This record gives sequence, C-alpha cells and structure tokens, in this order.
Amino acid sequence: FNRFGDFFDREPLLTPARRTEWLPAVDIKESEEAFTFRMDVPGMKPEDLDVELHDGVLSIRGSREEEKREEDKGYVRVERRQGSFARQFRVPTSSKAENLEAKVADGVLTIEVPKASDPGVRKVTVS
Repeated sequence: FNRFGDFFDREPLLTPARRTEWLPAVDIKESEEAFTFRMDVPGMKPEDLDVELHDGVLSIRGSREEEKREEDKGYVRVERRQGSFARQFRVPTSSKAENLEAKVADGVLTIEVPKASDPGVRKVTVS
C-alpha cells in the first residue's frame, strides 16, 4: 500500500508549486443593465477576497489557506487547491465603479458591474 501512496505523490499535478496557485472558474453574463461575474470560491469568506474596478479592469484576488493535516492520517491524494489566485477582466471604462457590488453565498462570489448609459450618443430627427 505504501507504493500506492508513492504513485500519487509523483503525479505532476501535485507538485508544491501547483498547490499554491489556482484559478477559480468564472461565468460572465451580460444584460442591458450590468455585467455579472459568478466565481466558484468554496470555503472562502468575504475577508479572504479582494475585488477592485479601476480603468476598465476588474481585478479579483483571494487566498485560501491550506488546512492542517497529518500525513499519517490516511491521505493518499490531495486535489483541493490552496493558496492565492488573481484574475482580471476588461469591462467598458464607462462602467459605474461607484456602484460595484460583490457578495459571497454558498461558495459562489457574485459581482455586479453596472453599465453606464452612454451620454455621448444622441439621436436627432433630420429635418
């Protein structure tokens, strides 16, 4: 059985460098009023996350601490990613940064980026 456990330790996905970085999955939806980002962040609390909108770039950062585990307690494989992540997405620079909303519920981070109406567009009747 010890050789069985050694097999999993040699997998390239489980190298220490890969355990410290991860990228949560994101769905992006556009409506007439806003862009909605939904990101899987299981086990994370609001204080573990940082959301910022600056010059048309939405930055999302977070960190998930590795749980303490004793190697002799029967672990043969560890796949849940720990450590920090950072993701960035471009949104229109006219997006209303002051109305940005972010919340975490049931392991999902939801971010609403409201769209601004374009004040530079005006339709006139040709006479």
